[in-house]
Amino acid sequence: MTFEHDHFTMSYHQARDYGIDYREFEKVDCLPEGVPLIAVAGIWGDYSNIRCLFMDSDGNGYMRNIRKWGESGYLIKELGIDAKTVKVGQQCRAC
Repeated sequence: MTFEHDHFTMSYHQARDYGIDYREFEKVDCLPEGVPLIAVAGIWGDYSNIRCLFMDSDGNGYMRNIRKWGESGYLIKELGIDAKTVKVGQQCRAC
């Protein structure tokens, strides 16, 4: 799978320019456990949340809405990483 964009977090308008529509991804409260995922994009909401998009090897898309969590930043709890540090194409697995 290849991605034409080079950064993970972007504005809604940038995502639209790349043809990324977060509404096409299944909204989840937690990423599926043990499923290998590929990071697609983090789309800024109202500058207090990031809509993190991931895909699995079957092409299923997942959208995880992340809000700032105090000093921890934009923590994706099940991955143990800050959403702002995720890179496009990064392989992830929730445990």
